Amino acid sequence: MRRLLFFGALVVGTSLSPVFADPPAPALISTKEFAALPILRRPQLSPNGHRVVARSIQDGNTTLVVVDADKPEGPSRKIALGKTTIAALEWAGDGRLLLTVKSKQTLPYYDEIAFLRLIAIDVDTGLSRVVDKKSRGLYAGDVLYTDPAGGWALVASQDTADVYPSVKRVDLATGDATVVERAKPGVWDWYADEHGVVRAGIAYEGDRWTVWYRDKPEEKLRAIHGKFPKDDDSTVDRFIFRGGNSWVVTNERTGRFGLYKYDLKTGAVGQPIFENAKVDLDDVLYDAITGDISAISYTDERPELQWLEPEMQTLQKRLDRALPGKVNVTTDWSYDEKRVLVWSGGGADPGLYYLLDRNSSQMHPVIDPYPGIDPNKLSDVKAVTYKARDGLDIPAYLTLPRGRSAKGLPLIVFPHGGPHYRDDGMYDSIAQFFASRGYAVLQPEFRGSTGYGKDFVSKGYGQWGKAMQDDLDDGVDWLAKSGQIDPKRVCIVGESYGGYAAMWGAIRNPDRYRCAASWAGVSDLPGMLRYDRKTFTATRYFKQWRSKVSGEGKADLAAVSPINFTDRLKIPIFIAHGEQDDNVQPKQSHAMVAALTKSGANVTSMFYKDSSHDFGSSADMEDWLKRLEAFLAKYNPA
Repeated sequence: MRRLLFFGALVVGTSLSPVFADPPAPALISTKEFAALPILRRPQLSPNGHRVVARSIQDGNTTLVVVDADKPEGPSRKIALGKTTIAALEWAGDGRLLLTVKSKQTLPYYDEIAFLRLIAIDVDTGLSRVVDKKSRGLYAGDVLYTDPAGGWALVASQDTADVYPSVKRVDLATGDATVVERAKPGVWDWYADEHGVVRAGIAYEGDRWTVWYRDKPEEKLRAIHGKFPKDDDSTVDRFIFRGGNSWVVTNERTGRFGLYKYDLKTGAVGQPIFENAKVDLDDVLYDAITGDISAISYTDERPELQWLEPEMQTLQKRLDRALPGKVNVTTDWSYDEKRVLVWSGGGADPGLYYLLDRNSSQMHPVIDPYPGIDPNKLSDVKAVTYKARDGLDIPAYLTLPRGRSAKGLPLIVFPHGGPHYRDDGMYDSIAQFFASRGYAVLQPEFRGSTGYGKDFVSKGYGQWGKAMQDDLDDGVDWLAKSGQIDPKRVCIVGESYGGYAAMWGAIRNPDRYRCAASWAGVSDLPGMLRYDRKTFTATRYFKQWRSKVSGEGKADLAAVSPINFTDRLKIPIFIAHGEQDDNVQPKQSHAMVAALTKSGANVTSMFYKDSSHDFGSSADMEDWLKRLEAFLAKYNPA
């Protein structure tokens, strides 16, 4: 059971109904529970703060679940969406939902390509309608502003696939649309303010941008020009226009993304609002009523939320006192800001969503996404840093198995995918699964990982199988030197890029690893780039991606492709892939397994016909974890 919390003036009640109660837990959390998808995900609070909508995705089918925020144990409203893929979801008033759905179709001269459509759903009846129903473009469903009463919205959409999007006012009761701002060449990103006034549109061309902007609703848009530095990695991540104010998120100033005022007269980056000395900014929160910037989110060792408003700083301190030792984040607000949805969790806690009533200073659980996971049986996750062989500091997360001495432990090296991505130290079901089975788990933020500034990212360009791989090996050496792990009992496991790193580590350094396992890993880098070329709608975007993989010297990617060195594999390897994967082609793994089998390697494989780059169902993930557990127990027993 979760603990009762009573701290100061903020009361956290946990008199929960059975829907929130953990069942009696076995000595070990089962594989089935670790593989379970969250029963509800990404909850959002209605404008009046009395309803919460969340998504349930089970076996590929999506259902919207609407619960009473005050009585979450009571009956809920369910709206079945079938195989629908949700790109975005928000409330439009207290009784209607706006749903951006993603579908695919085949166009002439293209492979299968994604397109977006906007659907309005009446919560109480379940009736739905297509909004902006005359749009025939790929891009229809970018909601810029929603009327608080739920009567209308501003939407950016294409009329056809070969034009830029215009901005339309759509009637959510009928789905009819009226153009309020015509398309402009190059403008894909439109912005509206907190009153539903179109303030700006952004056109990008090479290293330049043009902001089309108006100060007042009655004015025409005027062009303001800006230019990126020559450094390709210096860029504007986003513009923010609220009322008469404007900001820009860019890494031009420090090499790390920060928030700055944007000078609409000169097109220049102005004074800093937020900069962090170590990491990039993640997101910007603003007041829906005033339009003012409220808070900045970023991830250092853990996700952080830095409030700019004294009142909210006080609220955050009260939350942190009420829920000590957790990451506590306000995820959504009622329109009057009196009712707040709060997520509280951590590396050893998948988290709960609470509803805070600021009038009464009381808080109660609303949604438990993982009711089968007992946080008291999870292992602590610690942020660490070690030196790579060239002196570069490598951040990492280290999970040590609960109840075991941190001495001479077996180790799983678990690099993330991407590779231009990062871990955040929050609950990771697979890392916790390994730890529960007795393994220490190292998740290195190898060079090329994002979040630590452009210099750290760029150090990974052209370093697949080279310095990026060195960083993983150096983490093993660091742990071995500290005595926490046994260097003769190490396996490497990864997904996507991490799967590549596992295969390459097994081939490049068989003396370091006793076994390796890859999910959806890349085995043929030139083949990956040939496939990726087809998935980019613009050639320049593909060239940017290719240059990051190849580096300035255009590295010989065949020389670091596992498929070309299967005869060198001397340790057991487990390769698995989803047959519906359109990110990394399944044939990458099929070819690798075939080549390893031909060379007489010790290879185990499994392919899942309904899974894509991620697992298509909890059943597939459970099966994979069971096979992986047996594989590890055989070749690197804990």
